[in-house]
Amino acid sequence: MKLPENAGAKFLRTVVVAALVCAPCLSPAEAASPRPVIIPQPASMKSEPGTLDISHGIRIVLPKADPAAASAKAYLLSLNAKQPAFALAEKAPVTLRFEHRASSAESAQNDESYSLRITPAGATILASSQAGYLYGAITFWQIAQSSGKQVGAVEIEDQPRFRWRGFMLDSARHIQSEAFIYQLLDYMALHKMNVFHWHLVDDQGWRIEIKKYPRLTQVGGFRGPIMPPYQSTAAIKPYGGYFSQQQIRAIVAYAQQRNITIVPEIEMPGHSTAAIAAYPELSSTSTPPTGPATGWGIFPNLYNVDDNTFDFIQNVLLEVMQLFPSHYIHIGGDEAIKNQWKSNPKVQARMRELGIKDEDAMQSWFVGRIEKFLNAHGRSMVGWDEILQGGLSPNATVMSWRGTEGGIAAAKQNHDVVMTPSRPLYFNYRQSDSATEPPGRVPVNALRDIYNFNIAIDSLTPEQFRHVLGVEACMWSEFILPTENVEHMLFPRLAALSELAWTPASQKDYSSFLKRLPVELDRDKAAHLRPAESVFEVRTDAKLSQDGTSAAFHLSTQSDIAQIRYTLDGSPVSAASPLYGAPFDAPLAHSLTAQAFMDGAPVGQPTVMPLTLTNILRRDARELDACETVAQMQIEQDPPRNAERPVFRVSYHRPCWIDRAVPMDLVQKMDIQVGSMPDIFATSMKPVTIAAGGSQPDPRVDVYVDRCDGQLLTSIDARSAVRKDGVITLHAPELASVHGTHDLCFDFKSSDPNTSWLMHAIEPMPR
Repeated sequence: MKLPENAGAKFLRTVVVAALVCAPCLSPAEAASPRPVIIPQPASMKSEPGTLDISHGIRIVLPKADPAAASAKAYLLSLNAKQPAFALAEKAPVTLRFEHRASSAESAQNDESYSLRITPAGATILASSQAGYLYGAITFWQIAQSSGKQVGAVEIEDQPRFRWRGFMLDSARHIQSEAFIYQLLDYMALHKMNVFHWHLVDDQGWRIEIKKYPRLTQVGGFRGPIMPPYQSTAAIKPYGGYFSQQQIRAIVAYAQQRNITIVPEIEMPGHSTAAIAAYPELSSTSTPPTGPATGWGIFPNLYNVDDNTFDFIQNVLLEVMQLFPSHYIHIGGDEAIKNQWKSNPKVQARMRELGIKDEDAMQSWFVGRIEKFLNAHGRSMVGWDEILQGGLSPNATVMSWRGTEGGIAAAKQNHDVVMTPSRPLYFNYRQSDSATEPPGRVPVNALRDIYNFNIAIDSLTPEQFRHVLGVEACMWSEFILPTENVEHMLFPRLAALSELAWTPASQKDYSSFLKRLPVELDRDKAAHLRPAESVFEVRTDAKLSQDGTSAAFHLSTQSDIAQIRYTLDGSPVSAASPLYGAPFDAPLAHSLTAQAFMDGAPVGQPTVMPLTLTNILRRDARELDACETVAQMQIEQDPPRNAERPVFRVSYHRPCWIDRAVPMDLVQKMDIQVGSMPDIFATSMKPVTIAAGGSQPDPRVDVYVDRCDGQLLTSIDARSAVRKDGVITLHAPELASVHGTHDLCFDFKSSDPNTSWLMHAIEPMPR
């Protein structure tokens, strides 16, 4: 049978990857057995002789009067309906049996373990809880989906490494659709993740309906644009939205069926601009905001400490607890700038009344009062690691995001901890330094970094380490606008996180994960998700010859185990194309096409690079270095200024970038593509502006050789880009005569403190 080219590649990939070996799980004798594709990798998996033939369908048999098994069966059938792995036939000779077993855990409800046995006669899932049945069913589906109609016999004993396997989504800065939330929950369940931390309120938006306080969504749920267009004369619609209580109840029930607990986050005392705009009496300043924040950064608005404010917060939390049965309620507690409390006479008087020495201790008192309220209602409080400031509340759980230090300190004080350090577990950071990556923070949190994150903190004793509940990844949505970008940032990094959280450290193997990843990506696409394939993207680095007629090409991927094949004549790459082994020289003609291959099948998307001197000299802003290494990101203008959605690099402490190793003997002229926007970075994150001196035009871009205080190559007039939307091309005047290869520093100078300058591309023009 001859398959179409793309179908053949997918078929080959499924067959080959289904035969992969999980090296840490197998003895040498077992290594030759076909292996299914399971993510996360089970704790113990042993191949047995023979195969189970499911070509005629399977029959599912449940224990009597077991609603947990019935729930898992319903989930399995819904999963199989979306991506069929087997046919359901009530008279089939092959059975999948769910069987109950006694639990060794203190509470069977918390026992997420299961056993799965597949023999030539049938399959059996043994579990003591709905979670165990569910995860056994998911593993069976993954095995069947990746094995075809002949399923290898296997014995699996499985349980999670950590009890908190979480992901946080920020719906406050940019709101996602209800449909996407359901898709995300499906993905989490398929990867045995069990905590969805939902960031529902922040300075820029309040996204949860509170019936007692309707202005929270009426006022706090809608804001103006973050970057208002300079030239548009059309009325700008407010940005926003919220989830109704009816929607939330349905989402919570959907999650519960998938063993996912939704932990809501209601920020306090900071990140409260949207709430204070809705109810100004909550403010700590005499000039409260009139609407949600329309910029990014850290805002100074804090709740005041009056009893009426606590009544408000407690009433909000009462409705939140009615919607979310989670034992944990997250109260934020991060990035609370205390200036308003310091200058507020009522706050200072309350501090003296309570005998509180400083504002950090006042935050501790504030958080402690909320914790007592939550504890009185049978709930426990979670907060970011700043709740350690001023002394930690007695029963609080700490979410450590500023590295692992806060989590270590809390565990040593016998507090429970969830590790979520921004490096590497923030998914709003880019996952490669490729020019094709969508907007996000820098530096890079690559797939490898997430998978190999070492959570076993050596400085903790075994007793202290028991307080580490698990891990969580976070995605903040300031710069992640359209849904396709959200999906690109999440998938497959969430799959890597799932294996970090579930699989015993001794069984984890990154090479094995990469070999299973192509089938995982096919599953994602079949579920109508748009995963990133950054780990398989072929990166090209070209070093031009002295005369610019040829270049030495170095090809690489983030995946060390993938092969690279390429062509130089513009033709598509195939398994018969030349195999890349070392840098090679090629003339500048036609184009370079390169693609990663694994086990003879293509993975990822092909990279196409026109072999022209102009194209090789050009640098996308995502390929540039910032002159200062802090506070950098890639952004797109919001709302988009044109259909191309250009991506800009911003360094908001100092708008200055470096183009490395420019062959100046080949460069005659130079254009740069720039953009600008109003200053949208709050408080301590405001950009540093550098006043223009002398008679130089204002604003301008000074271009220096080798260093940012080196020889001035040229100054580029930027006045034509002032208050313009989209990408503006600036033409450099004649360049000073410079020979050899040099770094070039592009330093924006402006006396306007209200404008942030952005870089899109640098285009040296060849001689």
